[in-house]
Amino acid sequence: MIKFIARRILHTIPLLLVMTIVIFILVDAMPGDELTAYINSIPEGEPRPSYEQIQQMRLVLELDKPWHIRYFEWLGKALKGDFGVSLHYRKPATEVVSVLVWHTFMINSVALLLTFLISIPIGVRSAARKNGIFDRVISTSTLILISLPSFFIGLYLMRLMAVKLAIVPATGMHSVISLVKGYDTKADEIIDVLHHMILPVLTLTLVGIGSVSRYVRNAVLEVIHQDYIRTARSKGLKERLVIYKHALRNALIPIISLLGIMLPTLFVGNIFVEAIFSWPGIGLEFLYSIYRRDGAMITLIIMFFSVASIMGNLLADLLYGVADPRMKIE
Repeated sequence: MIKFIARRILHTIPLLLVMTIVIFILVDAMPGDELTAYINSIPEGEPRPSYEQIQQMRLVLELDKPWHIRYFEWLGKALKGDFGVSLHYRKPATEVVSVLVWHTFMINSVALLLTFLISIPIGVRSAARKNGIFDRVISTSTLILISLPSFFIGLYLMRLMAVKLAIVPATGMHSVISLVKGYDTKADEIIDVLHHMILPVLTLTLVGIGSVSRYVRNAVLEVIHQDYIRTARSKGLKERLVIYKHALRNALIPIISLLGIMLPTLFVGNIFVEAIFSWPGIGLEFLYSIYRRDGAMITLIIMFFSVASIMGNLLADLLYGVADPRMKIE
């Protein structure tokens, strides 16, 4: 197991190196740069820097150097944990991203847990009763959820629960009044944050249920007519035991593959959902960073996305051996 993990990590090193080159070239190829975007964001009426000052700032930020020289300088610093300074926040990009990742993880972890807890029983029951009333209702419902974009579901839930019913806050992570006055206790702050999490978590859960439940249904249907399932039934085992102990266990491999793909979303975030509910996560910040041409933030966030995806695939490979001991990892 240890040799397998070490070998997989060594295989990812060349991939990460190529990935850094591609990311750096793409960020550098964006029209304009972070200095130009920063100057253009200065409100009218406030003093703007002169041409000489702008050229001096370009020298300080080393924007006048060719991209390949800046790449190797950036790579050397990145290997030491220095991914540059955000011109907008005027602090290291790692400090900003570390806080935003936690905010994204808060809603995505709960949504992913709820998605699988709800989708697996629904998918298994739908497969066990193929072409029945329950299967038809679930198939139609999940197809509708898949067809609807996440921003539409989010806006509808906001209109229903935050505007009409007024039972949950519409946007943000904290109440404005609480931020101004402060919280009496830490428990009050936690409750307030949980209250603001309801809408984004519910939106992400509904978006995930549509695809995951259909995926589970198809995975179970592939094994439910196998010989060993018929043998288990012929032994007089209860149908529930046959489905959940024999069929579902052998259908876990494709489900684990899906889990490996979805695990990186714990840290990546959904840009549309975070933008709709003004949730201060990494997905929303990525959108703002592109608008601001904040090269340090864009490069670090994309690198974080890439590493999270690779780690998700590695974890899926490890879980294969746990789900099916016949699959030798080596």
